[in-house]
Amino acid sequence: MMRVWVGVLALSVCGQVWAVNKCTGPDGRVFYQDAACPGKGTTVNVRPSSSFGGAPAAAPKAAEPGSAAPEAPQPVAPAPSALPARSPLDAEADMCLAWYRPLLRDPQGAYHTNVSKAQRVLSIDIHATNGFGGYVVRRASCEIHNGKLNDSWTKIHAKREGWVTE
Repeated sequence: MMRVWVGVLALSVCGQVWAVNKCTGPDGRVFYQDAACPGKGTTVNVRPSSSFGGAPAAAPKAAEPGSAAPEAPQPVAPAPSALPARSPLDAEADMCLAWYRPLLRDPQGAYHTNVSKAQRVLSIDIHATNGFGGYVVRRASCEIHNGKLNDSWTKIHAKREGWVTE
């Protein structure tokens, strides 16, 4: 019996819709409240986001005659200066990870950390899932000559570190 009540409670919370009134004051300022607007205003139905298990948010109702149309939300893009610049070392680390991806059980979920370079040998830690779904970390090295990965030397480094390349 307790399970039924918990299920009913969960459905009532997830399917709930709240009404929010978008009001315009006498000075033209817009404000939101749960009570009816004293002057001009529109009602907007708000639902929980889908990340919480509810339905996607509903579109606002059409504007009432004589009131301003509801404003559409504008997407926010990060400023170009906010994006970190990629270094040549990061590009080489991505090349090295790409060389090792075919040797991994889950190549799509792999990523690298702890990038270091000594002369032409680039070393990274590769994080990838094992057969049980957990992440394991293995050290990997690549030989980089003038910005290009040397396949034969990288294969030698991989064998030295215990990677099975064939």
